Amino acid sequence: MLRRVLPEGVLDANRQLVWLDPTAVVADKSGSGVFLEGFDLATEGFEDWLREMRQAERLGSATPVATAAPHRARRLPSLAVLPFEEIGVAATDMFADGVVEEITGALGRVHEFHVIARQSAIAIIGEHLDVPQVAERLGVDYVVEGTVRRADDRVRISVQLVEGRDGRTIWTERFDDRLDDLFALQDRVAGQVAGQILPSLRNAEIARARTTPPESRNAYELFLTGLPHMWAHQRKSNARAIDLFDRALSIAPDYGPALAHKAWALAQQCSYIWSDNPLADKAEALRLAQQAAQFVGEHAPSMVAVGAAVDLVSTDHDFSRTFIDRALAIDPNCAWGWMRRGWNRHYLGETEEARLSFDRAEALSPLDPFLFNIEFGRGVTYLHEDRFEECLKHFKRGMALSPGVEWAYRFIASLNIRLGRQADAEEAYRKLLAAYPGLTVRKLSDSLPPSAVENRQEFYDAMRRAGLPEE
Repeated sequence: MLRRVLPEGVLDANRQLVWLDPTAVVADKSGSGVFLEGFDLATEGFEDWLREMRQAERLGSATPVATAAPHRARRLPSLAVLPFEEIGVAATDMFADGVVEEITGALGRVHEFHVIARQSAIAIIGEHLDVPQVAERLGVDYVVEGTVRRADDRVRISVQLVEGRDGRTIWTERFDDRLDDLFALQDRVAGQVAGQILPSLRNAEIARARTTPPESRNAYELFLTGLPHMWAHQRKSNARAIDLFDRALSIAPDYGPALAHKAWALAQQCSYIWSDNPLADKAEALRLAQQAAQFVGEHAPSMVAVGAAVDLVSTDHDFSRTFIDRALAIDPNCAWGWMRRGWNRHYLGETEEARLSFDRAEALSPLDPFLFNIEFGRGVTYLHEDRFEECLKHFKRGMALSPGVEWAYRFIASLNIRLGRQADAEEAYRKLLAAYPGLTVRKLSDSLPPSAVENRQEFYDAMRRAGLPEE
C-alpha cells in the first residue's frame, strides 16, 4: 500500500528490511515538542536515524551534521531454528517439535539477534534446500539444525549452528539425557543449547565485524570489535576496548550496549589496579552505568554490565541486583549473568546464593573466559567464614586458569599472612610489586570495590606487614 501512495523510487525493500531513500525525503520538524515523541519502531536503523534527528534539533540544525565518513545503520544478526530430524520413532511423535519450540523460545528471549518465527521455518519443510538456500529463502544469517535419536529411556540430541552464507559449521554439540519428565527434559536441553549457541554466535559476529574496514564500521560493529579486548583481561587490551566503545558512542551517543560495557571496562580497570586515577574512573563508570540503564532496554548482557559496573564502584548493590536479576529473567542461560549474580550476592552477604550462582555459571559455560573469576568468587565466599585455606585453594585454581591476572597476588599475600606463612606472603608480595611497580596502600584502597571483602582494615594491615608502603 505504501508503494501506491508514495512517489516512485522513495520506498525500497529486501527480504528483511523496508526503508525510505534518505535523499528523497525531508523531515518536517516545524511543530512544537520533541520530534516524533511517543512513536516507537523497534528497529535499530530507525532508532539511529531518530537519535540523529533529535540531536540535530537540539543543536538547531535542519539536518543532521554529516560525519567524516558515513556509517551504516546497526543491524542485529538473524537466526532460524529449523525442525529437527527425529530418528527411530513414528512420524506422529511430537517430542522433537517440543525441543525445537523450547530452543526457539529460549533464543527468542535474547535481544542480541532476531529469531525467525517457527512458522516460517516450518513452511520450507519438504523443499530439500541446503543451508545457504534456506538462509537466502528465510533472509537469515545463521541456521540452527539438529537430530533427535531415542532408544528406550535414553535420548541423544545433536545440534549445530551453521553460517548461512556458506553452510560452514560454527558450533556443534551432542546432548545425552534420560527420558523422564518430557517437559523438564525439553527445558534442560533448550537451556544447554541456548547457553552454548550464544557465545558461538557472538564470536561469529565479532569475526564478521572484523571483515569491515575499521573506518567504515558502524556502532554495532565497533562495539562487537571491542568485546574480545575487554575479555582479554590485560591492561592494554582493556584500554583498547574502551577506545572502541568510545568510537561506537561517537556515532551513536545513546547506544546502550556501548555505554554499559564502557562502564564495565572502566570499573574493571579500577578493580584490576590498572587505573592511573581510580577514583575518577570509578565516578565515570558509575555515571555511564546510570546513563546506560536508560538505554539498554532488554539487552541482557548490557543489563549485566550495568549491574556489574555498579557493584564494582559503589555500594548500591540493590540497584545491581535489580539489573542482573532482570537480565537472568530474560536470558536464564547467560553464564556471565550468573557469575555476576554470584559476586552481587557475595557483596550482599548471601554466601550460599553466591556459591549456587557460581556453580550455575560454570555449568552453563565450562570454558568461559571468566572461569578464573568464578573460582575467585567461590574463594571469597569462604572469607566470610574465616576459611582461609579453602579460599587460597580457589585463588590458586583461578590463577592457574588465567596466569595474567597478577592483581590476585594481593589476595595470595594477605591469605598467607593470615595463615602464618610469612615466606609465602613475601613471595606473593614481590610478584605483586613486579606487576604493579610503585603500588601503595592508598592506591590499592582507591582501586578496590567499596564492598570487596578484602577492603577492610585487617587486609591492609596484612599488606603493610608484607611490606607494602603507605603512600
